[in-house]
Amino acid sequence: MPTNKRRTAGGKSTKSKNGFARKAERLRAEIEELQDSLFNINEKDPYLRHLNLKSLRDEVLRSFVISLHLAMEDLLHAILFDFLAKQNRRLTKKETIRIVNDMRSAELIHWCGRLKLISPLQYSNLLELNRIRNTCAHQWILDWVQIKRVGPRGRRKQIKIAVVRYKDQNLFSHNIFAEEFYPVYSRLYLKLLFRVWKLQGKL
Repeated sequence: MPTNKRRTAGGKSTKSKNGFARKAERLRAEIEELQDSLFNINEKDPYLRHLNLKSLRDEVLRSFVISLHLAMEDLLHAILFDFLAKQNRRLTKKETIRIVNDMRSAELIHWCGRLKLISPLQYSNLLELNRIRNTCAHQWILDWVQIKRVGPRGRRKQIKIAVVRYKDQNLFSHNIFAEEFYPVYSRLYLKLLFRVWKLQGKL
């Protein structure tokens, strides 16, 4: 059937791609406007601009941690629901959903661990993510540091300890977040996601 829409190699028409390109630029402009409005990232004073950009960076990382935790929680809900539905057919679907959804995050992780629905390493990593999420959710200023005295009496020294830590290091330092935290939890997320898709017949 003839058509006046020229197709590109990706299968989308040029008109469709141009439409998405315009939408993407509008979204980019909206995001930049929000960033400037909420964080004043274009402040003329360089010192204040530096502080504002630092605040924006912390909020981006905080948001990522909280969103990642919510995503993992949803996947654990699905895994535990599937297990309970198969093991106890006396429960209705509605009852099973309520039992699973009423669990707090730590309870959900503990039960998945006890029932061996996740590996010991996944269990440990999920508990660590839950701890980090709690810090991000309840600590307003994330770049605040604690001062701790260490060493024998008479030769003690003060060290700075970051509020949000991973492997005893500042999670929000670029190297720790990008090279230590993100690779571990991106792999964990994908493993749980593919497992849920398999349970749901999507794979």
